[in-house]
Amino acid sequence: MVYFCADDYGISTYGNSRIENCLENGVLNKVSVLPNGEISDFKQRLAGTNTTLSLHINLVEGRPLSNPDDVDLLVSESGYFKYSFIGLFFLSISNKRKEFEKQVYTEIQSQIKFWKKAMGENISVSIDSHQHTHMIPLIFKTLMRVIEDEGLNVQSIRIPAEPISPYVFTPSLYFEYNLIGLIKQWLLKMLAFANRRELKKSKIQSAYFMGILFSGKLNEARIRKLLPHYLKLAKKHNKNIEIGFHPGYVKSGEKLLDGSRQDFRKFYFSPWRNIEHETLINFKFE
Repeated sequence: MVYFCADDYGISTYGNSRIENCLENGVLNKVSVLPNGEISDFKQRLAGTNTTLSLHINLVEGRPLSNPDDVDLLVSESGYFKYSFIGLFFLSISNKRKEFEKQVYTEIQSQIKFWKKAMGENISVSIDSHQHTHMIPLIFKTLMRVIEDEGLNVQSIRIPAEPISPYVFTPSLYFEYNLIGLIKQWLLKMLAFANRRELKKSKIQSAYFMGILFSGKLNEARIRKLLPHYLKLAKKHNKNIEIGFHPGYVKSGEKLLDGSRQDFRKFYFSPWRNIEHETLINFKFE
């Protein structure tokens, strides 16, 4: 199975409508939902679209679902999440590690409880996260503990560690790689290695992922070149494939989860979101 997944559903009204357009008119068949986003009736809105819904754990943007006083290490005085992936990583190895783990547990549990209330107690779930923060080893370990304590039936978890061979065997893309993408790819591969024992113990399935080296910049030409290599790997190892997109372009003037975060603002208004939207509309896959 190849999953074409749109992240960040719930980011804004217009962004949501763009994702819904990809479901109705394109190849999109999986949607990753922000639990603290701008939409709570996502199950009803996406009913009948024959799409897989994924819980997009969010520890980096917007307000927490827990009482801010219970997760004060993670939020600013104004009650918004204040750390990026890097900030959370360093906090996870700091002398505040134990309190950090406790508060991450509290917030992930709140987000999972929200999901169970919205989707139903016994429904299976796919899990990923905003900025891939669940890959930070202490957060990954904590997530596995919450899943077990909540008795959550997890169908799959995103492990965004791209296989290397498709990129090595596609020399025509060599000059399109950028340093930031390469750093992200190798960092996430190292974190996947660090989390391998916890993942194996959980017996949760994962798919081959595409969307790190070209994060937020996937177009049809790149996918066409890489996908045949992914398909060979998937067939050989009996695994699914997940391709991550961000088609939810945000309109100028729209309220964001946290308007003060300029790093997110730049990403949400990137013209590449339009390109990814059009890719999902026009891509033909059989």
